[in-house]
Formats: sequence, C-alpha cells, structure tokens
Amino acid sequence: MKNKKTFLIIIIFALLFGFKLIGQDTVEWIGSYSNKDLEGTEKFDSKTYFYWQIESLKRAVPPRFIKLIDIENYVKNGKFINKGILFTYFGLTNEEVSICGNFSNWKCLPMKKNKYGVFQVLIPSEFKDRKEQQIRKFEYKFQVDNIFEFDPENQNKISDGTGSYYSEFIYNEDDFEKQVFSSIIKDELLEDLDFMIVEFRIHKPNASVVSLVGDFNQWNPEHDYLQKNEHGIYTLRKKLRPGEYLYNLIVDGEKVLDTYNPETRHRVDSDELSSYIKIIDYRTSSY
Repeated sequence: MKNKKTFLIIIIFALLFGFKLIGQDTVEWIGSYSNKDLEGTEKFDSKTYFYWQIESLKRAVPPRFIKLIDIENYVKNGKFINKGILFTYFGLTNEEVSICGNFSNWKCLPMKKNKYGVFQVLIPSEFKDRKEQQIRKFEYKFQVDNIFEFDPENQNKISDGTGSYYSEFIYNEDDFEKQVFSSIIKDELLEDLDFMIVEFRIHKPNASVVSLVGDFNQWNPEHDYLQKNEHGIYTLRKKLRPGEYLYNLIVDGEKVLDTYNPETRHRVDSDELSSYIKIIDYRTSSY
C-alpha cells in the first residue's frame, strides 16, 4: 500500500511540474559540482532541487538558501518542499561531522554524508532569540570527528576570542545576489565577437569604495571601480576574452578575495592568494 501511495505521489508530482525542474541544468549538475546551478547565476525563485541532487554533490559549497524537494518526506509528513540554508562539508575520510551554531543554542546537529564524502544538512532559514526576535545571522562551527573547525568554504570567519574562529552567514530575501561572485552576461545586443561580458559582484554594505584588480588591468586599483546599489551590493561589468584570470577586490584600500568564489590560486609574482575565474565562450563551447 505504501509503495502504491509513493508511486501515485510521483505521478501526480510529474503531472503538476512536468519537466520544468528537470532540465539540462539538472542533468549537468548530477554528474559533478556545477557553479552554474549553485553559485546563484539563476533567479532566486529557481533555487529548487531534488534531494537526490544534493546526494550527488561531489564537493562542499558555501552556505546558501535553497528549496529542497523530497518525495520521501512527503510520504512521512505531507510536505513536498523544505526550505532552508544548505550547509555542506567535504570530509571523505571523516566518520562524523556535525554543525553547531546559534540557531541550535550551539547544540551540535548531525550532518548526513553522501557517497562522495560530502556532509550536508538543511537548517531553517529563520530562527528566534530568547526575546522571540527573528534572527538571520548564522554563527556556526563544524565538529569534525570531535574537533571544531570553521567552514573552509565560507570566507566570512570571526574570531571567537580564544585563538580560533567561527563562521558567519547572513541570510535575507536577496541572499542569492550577495552570493553571486561573477557571471557571464548573455545579451546579444552587448556581445562582441572576441569578448565575453563578465559581471563581478560583492556584498559590502559598509564599504565606501570598491575596485577590481587582476590580470586584465595590470593590477591597477584605479582602472575598474564597482558601483553600489541600495542593497549594498557592488557590481561591475567588464568585457574579457575567454581564458583564465586571477583577481582581487580592493575594499576601502584593503585587498580581499572574492567572498563567495571558492576558487583561488597562488599568485607567484606577489606571493599571495587571489581569486580565480575561468571564462568560457558559451557560444562556441559545449562545456
């Protein structure tokens, strides 16, 4: 009887949603980690995934808000979609990983490990403090085989006053915009035969001046300034040839990595760490 019920649910779900969610992007995402799907290059409302997609992650990613479809959970509790913040940790050789944070009064919650060694958990996107006030600042650490660690995929780490760090993630409704570090703009009116349009973004609401430096502008901080919008998001669009680039952002005179870009490389000439981006011409590449 249970199997029949599950089968009926799947049929109804397929009829309601058709193949809207199971498009080419989903197919590309199954085989390996895809920046395109999880790095915020789509609209916020499209951040919907099936549970088996999360189970197919091959590497950890920075925390972000998602909508998770789990048919098995519908059979158990009548809910098709769970919403929350996805936290992940890559620990192929680790036995147990938990997440401990202010959202659970620092009680450690177990994370589930997939076959590729990625531990994951979905935490509700809003919680309340003792005064019943909504809190959207997630302060957390991972407990990895009984050793506490900050999130290596989250550049926002805060000193805990004991010589260690905890990670911090702030969620709000335009969260996906804050997490986008760069994306290729597909616009036929703006396209150039030899160049791609790349948009750089960073969320720095308290900054006064943000500029971009990299291989493409001789690392000159006065060449490319980002513009700030009402949400504190700085953006800049540049025409760049397809290829691989190293870059940093200069925030009020301080050189920083691109917050939500997990790809970094060692810059030999200055002996420092820089963000890395590979620009592919989507018009000619099948990648």
